[in-house]
Amino acid sequence: MLDERGDPAAAEFYLQAIEDQDCVADAYCNLGIIESQKGNAASAFDCFTTSLKHNPRHFEAHYNLGNLYFDANDLALAQLHYELAGAVEPSFANVYFNLALVQAIRNDFRAAITALMKYQALVSQEEARNVEELLHNLRKSLAAVKDGSG
Repeated sequence: MLDERGDPAAAEFYLQAIEDQDCVADAYCNLGIIESQKGNAASAFDCFTTSLKHNPRHFEAHYNLGNLYFDANDLALAQLHYELAGAVEPSFANVYFNLALVQAIRNDFRAAITALMKYQALVSQEEARNVEELLHNLRKSLAAVKDGSG
């Protein structure tokens, strides 16, 4: 609750949870989010990877590592962590949106279309309509590559 209110004391409680061996992977992941929000990318990376040492299938740690790698322009690792997050928690829509962005930037338009369609299937009708133009543009890009004009 402290973390949700932006209370800096939240980090202390996460550290206490780690010391008490209580939900260690979650505590490290939440510390990583706090560090990331403060702009401490190195500390955030450390927290997320430590979370994964305690639980290699920790969905949020993978997702947040994907975000950090995306911000660092390491698209291969961003894609890897988004794919792992999607495998662990296939009902989390945002992982597919972010994955589609990475794949589109990497010119893998077919995979980006597939990921965006998964996103569409998981969100509200209004949100699904909002990505129609993006899907249309990805399909155009894929067609241009197939035709050799892209």
